Amino acid sequence: MKNNMKYFIGLDVHKKKTTYVVLDKIGNTLLEGETATLYSELFERLKTYLKSSVIGLEACTSYYTLYQSFLKNNYNIKVANTIQLRQLIAKNDRLDAKRLAEVLRLGTFPTSYIPDEKIQRIRSLVQVRHSLMEEKVRCNTRIQAFLDRNGVVMPPHKAFSKKWRNALMQYMGSGLVSMELRHEYDHFVFLEKKTEQLDQELQGYAHKNWKKEYQLLQSITGIGPVIACYAIAHILPIERFQSNRKLRRYAGVVPTSKQSGNKVSRGRIPKTSSRKLLRWSLIQAANTIGKTDTNLGRYYRRKKKQKKNAGIAKIAVASSLIDILYKVLTTKQPYNPKNTK
Repeated sequence: MKNNMKYFIGLDVHKKKTTYVVLDKIGNTLLEGETATLYSELFERLKTYLKSSVIGLEACTSYYTLYQSFLKNNYNIKVANTIQLRQLIAKNDRLDAKRLAEVLRLGTFPTSYIPDEKIQRIRSLVQVRHSLMEEKVRCNTRIQAFLDRNGVVMPPHKAFSKKWRNALMQYMGSGLVSMELRHEYDHFVFLEKKTEQLDQELQGYAHKNWKKEYQLLQSITGIGPVIACYAIAHILPIERFQSNRKLRRYAGVVPTSKQSGNKVSRGRIPKTSSRKLLRWSLIQAANTIGKTDTNLGRYYRRKKKQKKNAGIAKIAVASSLIDILYKVLTTKQPYNPKNTK
């Protein structure tokens, strides 16, 4: 932290209101209050202190616009790593802004990586695409539940395959179908088309802005155009990860561990991770790899047989995939499967 910083500003940002606190070098509170979550209003309240201050806030759904506004006006602003911050201070909305200012003053502020605007855009596209896909799955489930409730016997084909859908269309054309099923199916078709459109936009954006990385990722077995977009959104720039182990931990594909003295005990794979969509994409890639006649595919089947658990096998392959992703992106060389398990 620069020595010329005289003031430390903590912002507790919420959707509509933001609480602010200004501390001096010895911890005295110079100003505190609440205002709308707008840069213009915060600037008016804080302008006396801004040139000689460092600003701290937590990552939340409403922080990014404020962060960019302060940054573009050349003010010193930091975003806290929420997980690390909660290890330092307890959660209390009333005191959040002051505590943020205090950890800034003490030099213990745990900063978080903030993506640039291009990465932020592709993350948003991935999130929207994933939400559409999840809604499509729910719609799929509702349609099948409706058919089951009404005793409709469908042919023994995979649900929503071409033949299965042809049979559904014939049933819907019989005139015996309720509006519920028609609306659900129309909604499913709409979601399907929107997902396809978004996939095209997502892939075009990735190819335009990260052409080299996009091509390198698709050289890896199991990673297609869409999964490559998920990886770009949550891994790049790769330089922020010091090792493949750091990237594994970030993706949530390694078990937690506890150490007491010389004893280290392994736990389970965490239910949540820093990037749940990244882990989801790796699991999808592992599922595809498991069906291939490749080293990784054979590794998956061997692991599945040993553990008698497909989930464990997928996580094991996902962990190996992280190592491959890291090597491909750091060396900028296409995937070479010769040294793979």
